[in-house]
Amino acid sequence: MKRLPRIVITGVCGSGKTVLAEGLAAQGYDARAVAQEHSLVPDLFLRQQPDAVIYLEAEDATVAERKQTGWEPRQLAEQRRRLKLARERADIRLHTDGLEPPQLLEKARAALKNLF
Repeated sequence: MKRLPRIVITGVCGSGKTVLAEGLAAQGYDARAVAQEHSLVPDLFLRQQPDAVIYLEAEDATVAERKQTGWEPRQLAEQRRRLKLARERADIRLHTDGLEPPQLLEKARAALKNLF
């Protein structure tokens, strides 16, 4: 039996990592969210030995709306700094501003079809 590609999803808090990982997993993908934005280990996301890396980006206003936790721009700037390697190494980069979960899932699935 052929192994499914392992997909790792990174991005700032509130960008949709968990929603996308759960949506892809429900459709049979080996997908997992990695909290790279909180790690001081720049290559944490690579330790999952992914076949593909999806990087999700969201503007500060989108994160504030989704998380409602009072994230400050400097905190998100630090997360983006920690995500620099993940962003550079990503096979797929998706902006999630204005997307509902089904739309994000469809965009990711379309991009994955082009990879595999």
